[in-house]
Amino acid sequence: MNLSNKTLKIFEDCERKSNDDIEIMRGISADLFGNNTEFIIGVNGSYARREVTSGSDIDLFFLAIGDDTEQIVSFKNQFTDKLKERGFKMPADGGVFEEIHTVNNTIDTIGGLDDKNEHITRRMLLLLEGEWLFNEEKFKNVREELINSYIDKSIRDDQICMFLLNDIIRYWRTICVDFEFKVKDGDKARAIRLIKLRFSRMMLYLAGLLAVGETYKKNREGKLNTLLELFEQPPIKRFQSISGKQGMSVLNIYAEFLTALDDEKIRMQLDIKGEPGMETTEYKSLHELAHNFRKIVYEFLGAHYKNGHPMLSALML
Repeated sequence: MNLSNKTLKIFEDCERKSNDDIEIMRGISADLFGNNTEFIIGVNGSYARREVTSGSDIDLFFLAIGDDTEQIVSFKNQFTDKLKERGFKMPADGGVFEEIHTVNNTIDTIGGLDDKNEHITRRMLLLLEGEWLFNEEKFKNVREELINSYIDKSIRDDQICMFLLNDIIRYWRTICVDFEFKVKDGDKARAIRLIKLRFSRMMLYLAGLLAVGETYKKNREGKLNTLLELFEQPPIKRFQSISGKQGMSVLNIYAEFLTALDDEKIRMQLDIKGEPGMETTEYKSLHELAHNFRKIVYEFLGAHYKNGHPMLSALML
């Protein structure tokens, strides 16, 4: 099976829009901050994944290189003001990216009582979908340091990077639990959150699993270089580069999700708050598509990991 023309078009349209806007944002940050090396600006979400649709906003994050985060607040305000002037849609206030963290806090806090939901979310999104907007060199250095921290010096060639795999699994389960927490009071749009969980979040998770799977039968340096290379790719391209023709059915269904999300009428119905949004024809259609997507992903994993590959057993045990 190959990618359909419809799939190719939606992927190309989303990628082009994402890349064009990312270049604008990089230009704005360069004009504002020049050669400043005190902080990193990155972007997550649909822009980083190259999946921008009509309703996408910009999920920015700022990381301070040193311990002083107070000064970075003014830089963040300058940058977001400029983006608003250019017509970019910013997310609502609050969330795990509102507060400015340090690089050390992002890298050193893995596991233990201090590793709160916001820490694992910021860490995983930096790895699995993050893209730089300002201070490219340091952004890539931070990602490399983070990956390094997941790979034990004594790891064997016949092992996959289980430490990283476990954190990716933990992140996926955290998203699922947080979804239920966020929508239980009924005053939020449940439908669109659930559809995104079952498509874009699942694709992010899947592309992360596949990257770890590629570390099998490689020495430590090979594992590191493989992860660095793969995490530079957006999830769709990462999935495609690893899965080949075997994964085309997964991508064709995923493209249907992006097409629906780019339709303002459909998105408006999904944005209805509470249970009424779950009763719309638009949601029910995507809900059925999501079940098919999950089935195809499950079948793909079973076919992709065979002949003694440790990934499937690692996912279960």
